[in-house]
Amino acid sequence: MRKFIFGILLTTGFIVTSQEVRELTLEECISVALEKNIDLRRSRNNEIIARANRFQSIMNFFPTLTAGINYDYFFGNFFDQNAARQVSETTNSSNPNLSSSLTIFNGFSNQYNLKQRINEQKAAEAGVDNAQLNVRANIMTFYLNAVLSRENLKIAEDRVQLLEKQLDREEKRVSVGVGSLDAVYNLRSQLANEKLNLITAKNTVATNRLALIQAMQLDPKDNYDIQPLNISEEQLLVELDPFDQVLSESLGYSPSIMQAESNRDAAKYSMKGTSADRFPTIAAFGRVGSNYSSNGARNPETGAFEPDAEFFDQLEFNQFEYVNFSLNIPIFNRFQTSRDVQMAKVGVLNADLDYQQARNTVTNIVQQAYLDMLNAQTTYQSAKENLEAQNSTFEFIKKRFETGNTDFYSYQESLNNKNRAEAQLINAKYTIVLRKRILDLYRGK
Repeated sequence: MRKFIFGILLTTGFIVTSQEVRELTLEECISVALEKNIDLRRSRNNEIIARANRFQSIMNFFPTLTAGINYDYFFGNFFDQNAARQVSETTNSSNPNLSSSLTIFNGFSNQYNLKQRINEQKAAEAGVDNAQLNVRANIMTFYLNAVLSRENLKIAEDRVQLLEKQLDREEKRVSVGVGSLDAVYNLRSQLANEKLNLITAKNTVATNRLALIQAMQLDPKDNYDIQPLNISEEQLLVELDPFDQVLSESLGYSPSIMQAESNRDAAKYSMKGTSADRFPTIAAFGRVGSNYSSNGARNPETGAFEPDAEFFDQLEFNQFEYVNFSLNIPIFNRFQTSRDVQMAKVGVLNADLDYQQARNTVTNIVQQAYLDMLNAQTTYQSAKENLEAQNSTFEFIKKRFETGNTDFYSYQESLNNKNRAEAQLINAKYTIVLRKRILDLYRGK
């Protein structure tokens, strides 16, 4: 008995847990998407790489510094530089040293590289902002589809319930001999069709809900309730700024345009850096070190050869300093530099095309969002008045139909007009609010 009760409690707890519903507002949807979006995370990684590349381009102005030490064994005959004689015994030797090199001139390649990396970092930073903007805009679009499809489902459900009540009423009227069989058959036919439409509406809700959840990269198997927006009348009647102002602000703020512009500047400096390979290169090299040999070394102070000189004594005896200046002039490298310069020029042309494409894309998006919002505002007032009129007309036709003073087709047409007006009003309300938010996103607000 105890096991049975425990099993019931465990099962009940599992059912309760499995039915937990997470409510998601628009802000929560955006927050989750910003946290999980792969493109955004990749953009942030690219920004880290760009910062590292910029730091490295600064370090290229500094000299290199290398410390080295070795310990070697020689077998057989060879000339020992430290002992200044030919030896045939096994010899241990070591050459500790400290080296440094510096590029004095390389056709300003380092300067161009630094400017290239600076612009690449700007592009990467703009890429992060652009990824965030795209995530927000996409989630708003998916959210709009999800909410509208659910509102349309409510209309479809109300329509089915209304027709079921009308069918039940008409069947009762027929049973007492005061109803019309034509109306019954018409209602049954229409109800069957509306139930099919209801299934389609439910499928649309599930599809749009799945698209939103996938955009947030959540598990579709969990339960989520997409919360509608609380829309006030002030939000719907907000006055639109002139389109030229909206477009100008959007083009000035757009991270995608800033990213394309920075990439274009980076490509120009990359081409200049490639052209710098045609210039001579001047470099300096210096080394400080010493030598040790198990065959001994000559003491520079006394001039005497000391075959048993210790390791550190020999390092003191054999100290040296070495400085080298080199000039390399490129004469012929099988036109590799010319090929690289041509490719860099094409890269600049492509970057300029990307910049133009970015401006065109932003312009098209803003134009469409602005037109959608303008149309929605225009539609809203008309839809609001239309719904009031259609509700009044439907109530009048409904009473006449219930009293047998009008036919089913007039009733059906009035119901269709009423439902269509409801859908238009809901669509206009959400389109106004969300298109306004998308426009504000692209304007940097």
